[in-house]
Amino acid sequence: MTTQIGILVIGNEILDGIVLDTNSQWLINQLKALNFQVSEKMTVRDEIQVISKALRRMLLAGANLIFTTGGLGPTHDDKTLAGVAMAFELPVELNDKALTIVTRQYTEMHQRGVIETGEITEPRRKMAILPKGARPLDNRVGGAPGVVLDVEGAQIICLPGVPGELMWIFDNQLLALLKGMIEGVFAEEVIYLPLRDESTLAPIIDEVMQDVPGVYIKSMVKPYGESGIRLWVSSSGQSQTEVEERVHRVANLLVRRCEEQLPQG
Repeated sequence: MTTQIGILVIGNEILDGIVLDTNSQWLINQLKALNFQVSEKMTVRDEIQVISKALRRMLLAGANLIFTTGGLGPTHDDKTLAGVAMAFELPVELNDKALTIVTRQYTEMHQRGVIETGEITEPRRKMAILPKGARPLDNRVGGAPGVVLDVEGAQIICLPGVPGELMWIFDNQLLALLKGMIEGVFAEEVIYLPLRDESTLAPIIDEVMQDVPGVYIKSMVKPYGESGIRLWVSSSGQSQTEVEERVHRVANLLVRRCEEQLPQG
């Protein structure tokens, strides 16, 4: 079965323009490197019913692997797991393994002098209350465990909103799981072309994609003040050598054909 991925970004602070969402960009790049393509990304507020509705919508659209980011912490507005539970009509319960992670982390942070007490207060205990059937993912950077739930033929992976915590859990807890789901291999290359008018590039891209099937070429948004055009060239297949050669060949072909468009002299 083809893996169809959705990313659900959760947080009032993102929709209110207070915090820039860099987590989803980082996640997409990691998934892309594993030959996964994200089908949909949504951003919603910290509201249980809104989170639940967004998850149901993604499932209805065909997503069978959904990442959520944010809303796993100890405060009143951390409502992601309650939203997940509502979406699948699951009770929530204290998870012993999750509580062990939370307890260890707060004990260690207290011993390092990061926090004043390692006591497991109700807000901290809240981070170990998971939807029934979910399992925790270890987090050795912060206090909140990640969460995995297999339900209705899909897998829901909930990650903290703190970037360092999200990255650690992905690299140390999820990579092995995701590598077991990979279909084929992937390669990419970003090239820079000294062209001013993107419209002159469109026919060149069409020609190259026709000449070399199986390659994806996309114009990238230019950072402010940057001249020229950046192109992202990618391909997937069954042989790493073949896809890398294909991407490199197309990158060289694009550069050569664009050089032909430049004024001579």
